[in-house]
Amino acid sequence: MIKITTNKSLNIVLPNTNRALKEALSSATPKELEQLSQGKDLKSVLDSLLKQSTADNSSDKLLLNLVKNNPTLKSLSNVTPTLKELQSSLQKEPTQTPLTQKVQSFLEGVQDIDEKGLQSKLKDSGVFLESKIKNLQTPQQELKTLLSDLSKALESSNISTVKGVSSDIKQLLESDLFKGVSKNEILQSEKTETPLLERTAQEVKKVITNISQRLDSNVDKTLQANDVLFTKNTKILIDKLPLYSKQEQLQPQVQTKELFSNDIKALLLKAQDELTNSTSTPNKQEILKQVDKLLLQIDYHQLVSQLSNATSLYIPYSWDALEDGNISIKNQKDGRFFTDINLTLKDFGALKLRLGLFENKQLNINLSTDSQELKSLLQESISTLRKQLSSVGIDPKEIRFLEDKRSNYDEATQSLNVGFEVKG
Repeated sequence: MIKITTNKSLNIVLPNTNRALKEALSSATPKELEQLSQGKDLKSVLDSLLKQSTADNSSDKLLLNLVKNNPTLKSLSNVTPTLKELQSSLQKEPTQTPLTQKVQSFLEGVQDIDEKGLQSKLKDSGVFLESKIKNLQTPQQELKTLLSDLSKALESSNISTVKGVSSDIKQLLESDLFKGVSKNEILQSEKTETPLLERTAQEVKKVITNISQRLDSNVDKTLQANDVLFTKNTKILIDKLPLYSKQEQLQPQVQTKELFSNDIKALLLKAQDELTNSTSTPNKQEILKQVDKLLLQIDYHQLVSQLSNATSLYIPYSWDALEDGNISIKNQKDGRFFTDINLTLKDFGALKLRLGLFENKQLNINLSTDSQELKSLLQESISTLRKQLSSVGIDPKEIRFLEDKRSNYDEATQSLNVGFEVKG
């Protein structure tokens, strides 16, 4: 799922890794640079930004204003046309590539939207790539966490043999298999007679066998039906074990390969390198132009996310009625979530929605539009919307139109958490 956190990923605010920041700073006036830092050279501005970033957000606000008013960056929020142009260029090539398939999947019609699909698209939109890389763990590390959680859960079991399994898992966690082994050490061990990962997979299979015997015991199910072994949470942990029961699944490269095969920014960067060195791509320059533009747009959304205390995303769907659209997700410290959806419709102009979710199911919706025709159409559909929300367990407490385009939402966002990352 997408999880908003308070961790700032400072590597996306460096001009050598974020081209949107570089563009904003390069076009800033000396007076604007002086506002950001006492020094007037680019190096001192960046030093000041990084030092101030953890202390206050005043420089963030100034820089955000520079980014949003930069003439080059102003038109970058609309990613869909770029995706369409890139798709068109890729389709002229005789061979289908992972990038071609990814762009096609992103450009599904908005009528095909569903919760799982939207979650997947947002997660792989490229905006979260640096955070995902930063938090990437080896399968070995993930397995260690899983076994530790399972051992703790089984400790409270009333079945003596299950307590024995918990003890065996603890001993396994204290073995050389889990003593801070690095990726390089794992790869080096694969050259030995009994590779480390093979031995690890064998131990996982033993744990699975021992637990399965207890799960299949009719005596235990009858006499200890309420035991922790048979709870939903324990089952979730047990069901994950087979993911680590094969040597190839424990390879450190597996997760990296999966990450780079799904994230569109990673695919774009890889395609950019391959295309630059290619001598057999007739449409090379046209594709490179669209790839370069899309990478800059993703950098833009990353930078806006960082500076605005939110997660700024483009809408990854094809919709003929839509000219432009983006989403901003904000998390307040008391657990409330707010989402800003800004749309520019071809026939009706701007439509802004502010959604506030409270206590997991209480929803407030504020809408604003300059089009009286659109407002009338939306008002006619409010009762239908209420029924649809209620049918999926969401209570629409308030749905209203804002005449002055402001609400208490604006004030509420002042104390929101900063930063973002993605966790599966």
